[in-house]
Amino acid sequence: MDARRQGGSKFPEIDVFGDVYVRPGNELAESLHTTMVERSQLVLQESASQLSPDTPIESVDPPQDAGFQILTETLDQTLGRRPGTYCRGMGNARRREPRPR
Repeated sequence: MDARRQGGSKFPEIDVFGDVYVRPGNELAESLHTTMVERSQLVLQESASQLSPDTPIESVDPPQDAGFQILTETLDQTLGRRPGTYCRGMGNARRREPRPR
């Protein structure tokens, strides 16, 4: 993700998801990635709307954790969330305590 960030990616988490999971024939991953890209474009447009009208969209910086939020929300909506689990290696993901049995 650091390489993507240094390469100028505004949403490195979404790009890495595409690199790792999107493969020919994997329609679910392709659909999830397409949804994430669409949501990231909406975030950029919303951020650009708060700036002057002549600001190009390429120079708009989204909120810092927007890519991670889009990724987790898309996965949660599609796949659901299991209580007590967390995403390992995803940086600022929160670890939730397991529910008592």
